[in-house]
Order: sequence, then structure tokens, then C-alpha cells
Amino acid sequence: MADTEMAATGMAATERAEPGVGVVPEAGGTVDLQPDVERIHRAIMREPRDPTEGREAPPWFFVAAVALALFWGGWYLGRFGGTFDTATHVFMDDRQPVIAAAAARQATAAVTNPVAAGKNVYAKHCVGCHQETGLGLAGAFPPVKNSPWVTGPSETLVRILLHGLQGPIEVGGTPYNGAMPAWKDVLKDEEIAAVATYLRQWAPNAAPAVPVDQVAALRTAHADRTGAWTAVELQGAEGSAPPAVTAGTPSTTRRPGQAGPTRVGPAADGPQNPGAAGPRTTEGTTSGRAP
Repeated sequence: MADTEMAATGMAATERAEPGVGVVPEAGGTVDLQPDVERIHRAIMREPRDPTEGREAPPWFFVAAVALALFWGGWYLGRFGGTFDTATHVFMDDRQPVIAAAAARQATAAVTNPVAAGKNVYAKHCVGCHQETGLGLAGAFPPVKNSPWVTGPSETLVRILLHGLQGPIEVGGTPYNGAMPAWKDVLKDEEIAAVATYLRQWAPNAAPAVPVDQVAALRTAHADRTGAWTAVELQGAEGSAPPAVTAGTPSTTRRPGQAGPTRVGPAADGPQNPGAAGPRTTEGTTSGRAP
């Protein structure tokens, strides 16, 4: 009896301390469960909040690096950005006299030693197609060695160099059908004369040198021409309006099918040989047909 009273007293005390604990609803009765929900979530409410990412202060060295980069960028633009006027487009204007002097020396070298100057022009502009050997690529680019279009009339080669060549052409019995670009807007008269002389005297070629006056005369004579030459046009232009030549230089009026004059002296070195001699002197001609 005493135990029963103590149990009832303890349950009543528990109910007073935590309402709803140990209370079993009677049939048709209701129990307020709000205290139970609060008790269950009480442990969760005691946990600290999760940290919020992305709002941390950046480290000081990062801020310093950004400030230094901005400072350096402003200094660089102020130092090398020009004055933000038309003078900006005349970069390194003080070097123009130096460049002009170098170009003048190159033009002088092309006149005094055309073979050496022509070798340099060939290595810079021509070797990609006609190769270091001068034999070209079969079916694509014709050779410049043993080519009647090179060793024939000098004006033919000059016309090709000035305005280019397109359409079918036959060299050494092999047909080619491609296009060669024009060099009149890239190379000066001295450079065209030099590379033409180099090609015409590159062994086994043995044709006379090409004077600068001849290049200048042909450039003027065909100043209105905009398209490349064809083989038929070149053959038809031979012998018409002979260009001026330097005194003492033999004139060439043979057709491309004829070989050049006999060489006297050593052969001209190809671009693969570093030693390039000056222009060769030639005398006499051969009348045999080129292969």
C-alpha cells in the first residue's frame, strides 16, 4: 500500500516538473505534445550555428599583391603607353635613319656582289618552294637549275620575278601547273637583279648577270600589269621593246628553249654552300637546245 502511494506521488511530481511526461491519454482524451517536441529539439538548439563560408577576410599578403599589381600596371602604361596621340603610332621614330642606312647598305651590296646578295634573297624568299638544291619539288615546283626559263633571255626571268607566273609550264620535259607569286612589291630592283643573277649563275647554270637597269626598265614598262604572266605571254613578249641594259653587258634575246652562254671560271655556289663568289664573267654562246 505504501509502495503504491509512493509511485503515485513520484508520478505526480514528475508530471509537475515536466508536464505530459508519463501521462497516458484516456479514451477520447487529448494530450498536449508540445513539451515533448521542445524536449526532443533541445539538444539540437544547444549546437552552435554552422559557419558561413565566403565572408572571411582575405589574407593581408593577397591584398598587398593586388595593390602592387595595380601600381605596377599603372606605371607600365604610363612609361610605355605613349602619349595617347598620333605620335604613339610612330614607334621608335628615332631608329628610322638607322633602318634606312641598313637598307642602303643592302642595296649597295646587291650591286657590288649580286651573287652573294642573290643567295641571301633566295634563302629568304625562294628556298621554301625551289628547295636548297634548286631542283624544286617534282610535280609541284619547277627547278631553277637546268631551266631554260632561267638561263634563257634575262628579261623573261625578270618578268617572272616581278609579276609572277601562273598556268601550265614545261621544264626539262616535266609539266607543271601552279602559281608563283609576284615580288615587285616586296623586292627592290637591286634585289631582283641580284637573285636573277644568282639563279642564272648557279652551277650548272652559266648565263650572264642581270643589270639593275634592266629590272627598272621592265618594272616601268609593265607598271600597269596586275596579273601574273603565262608561258604563252612570256614567249610572245620576248624580243619586243628590248629593255635598256648596262653598257658592256651582253644582251640576251634567245628563247627559253636555248641554253645560256658557256661559263668561264668557277661555278656559283648554291645556298647550301656558305661561300658565294661575285658575279661571273662569261663569253661565247652555245646553240644547242636545252633538254
